[in-house]
Amino acid sequence: MGSNIRAYRVAELAKIAGLVRKKSAYYYVRRIPEEIRQFFGGRQQIVIALKTTEYRIATERARSAAERVSTQFSKAKLGIAPALANLPPPGVDRTKLNQITRLYLYQLEKNNIPAEPSQEYLDAIKSDLGNLCSPNEEQWAPAFQLTADALIQQYNLPLKRGDGLWFELAELLRRAQIEHYERELDRIGQAKYGTVHDRLFDSVHVHEPAPTLEAENSITISELVERFKNDPTRADLTVSAGKKYIIPFAALQAIVGPDRQVGDIKRRDCSEVHELIAGLPSNYNKYARYREKTLKQIALLAKTDGAKLLSAGSIEVYVHHLSAFFKYARTKGFIDSNPAEGLLSNRSRSFSNRKPFSIEQLNQILVRLPEWDAPHRRGRFWVPLIGIFTGMRLGEIVWLSVDDIRIVDGVTVFALERSPGRSLKTPGSVRRIPVHPELKRLGFSEFVDAARTKGGRLFPELPGEDQRHTVDLFQKRFSYFLRENVGMLSGLSFHSFRHGFRDAMTSAGLPTDAIKALGGWGRGANIEDRYGQGARPSTLDMWLKKMTLDVSFPGLQTDHLVSRSHGS
Repeated sequence: MGSNIRAYRVAELAKIAGLVRKKSAYYYVRRIPEEIRQFFGGRQQIVIALKTTEYRIATERARSAAERVSTQFSKAKLGIAPALANLPPPGVDRTKLNQITRLYLYQLEKNNIPAEPSQEYLDAIKSDLGNLCSPNEEQWAPAFQLTADALIQQYNLPLKRGDGLWFELAELLRRAQIEHYERELDRIGQAKYGTVHDRLFDSVHVHEPAPTLEAENSITISELVERFKNDPTRADLTVSAGKKYIIPFAALQAIVGPDRQVGDIKRRDCSEVHELIAGLPSNYNKYARYREKTLKQIALLAKTDGAKLLSAGSIEVYVHHLSAFFKYARTKGFIDSNPAEGLLSNRSRSFSNRKPFSIEQLNQILVRLPEWDAPHRRGRFWVPLIGIFTGMRLGEIVWLSVDDIRIVDGVTVFALERSPGRSLKTPGSVRRIPVHPELKRLGFSEFVDAARTKGGRLFPELPGEDQRHTVDLFQKRFSYFLRENVGMLSGLSFHSFRHGFRDAMTSAGLPTDAIKALGGWGRGANIEDRYGQGARPSTLDMWLKKMTLDVSFPGLQTDHLVSRSHGS
């Protein structure tokens, strides 16, 4: 299995020249032609960290890096020192250059003296604007050399003419001048105040506070994403929880770019991200026609093809995680408000797209269950039954060890704890759930006793290299089982067992605190929910015992499973 996955990854990487993977991160690597190596400090190759662990994002960044490197190689062959040959000197980076450029535009706008909107003045601006927009650098570059040198001196930047970042500063100043001229044309045409043509200058207006140079509070989208992923305070989150950020991050960078300052992100940007996500087709990464295309291209193709788009529930999850990302930025002090907060506030919300199984549907599953796991009656047999009678998450069940089944205060329980080989979804997932009497009647205790002689995992035969992989494989096979053998409708999955068990606990009269504790749900967001420490352990133990007696599924037919399970 492992060799097949490695071979697949190698095949993936082979599609993008220069894209390599080292451990879990991607890099773009390219050999420097011998005749221009002197411009690159004698180095034989260029290595650019793509700052992502996701293949799809890495391919986009690798193509962009390839274009930049090709441009630098072309300039080097003409004798022009390339930017890639110069490492950023200490005390200056692109973030600071962006801030200086925004302040430069602010001063241009503030010092602007309104002129008589004559045709001659209008023609002069259009002529200057045409020269600035020319692809021929000779037409505009000389005009910014003295300005760049003056700003370098003013802000005491360790740059000299010809450095890579010096060229970038000149290019940024050109963008600022273009923005100034375009705004002047807007003013002459009496356009609405606040029109912005270059998003780098979104927050730059003379009637607003001047841009600051507080680099310590500034961070780009790509930098914040990496910080978010590597934040040690989020280390307890599962891999599956992290995967829900992949599409929001990709969509965000597709809309605003990876180098956009987080503080410059506006609500309209987040609305565009929301619209892009809503336009993506379902499971687009599984179809060849969408491969090696940007998210915008994928959304356009999906619209043209009339493809089935992401479900409303999936869109809601991704937009929620987009808001959670900006909430993180606010918590860390990079922004003062969350631009994605409440994007879905105008939408009527349903309780859940996932539904519990009806008793009839559960009986259909139980009729086919022995056949699905024949002749062994091991993991495939017990995992769904545990799901029915405990409401545990699939990842919690498939990765159980024999030591997780214990006797606590006279009650046989599943004791869920974090361990090096197992992750749990939330802090509230650490809990104890009693082994329901029906599981015992079906022979679960005998099954566990037999498994204890071997030790280790309770269901070692379930395939998968790790917890996440095992969950993924089981989920797919169980979904196929529901569809092909039971004929289940959409909206039902293994997680529907969890919904049904919550309903059973509610019907049994368990209080909310006990339901949350036994189900592994976090405590509420209301102010009163944050007082105290929750129910005492002795109180929960009482409800554990009550649950074994009262939580039931009237009409559930399990007698046909009893003798065979004891006989296994």
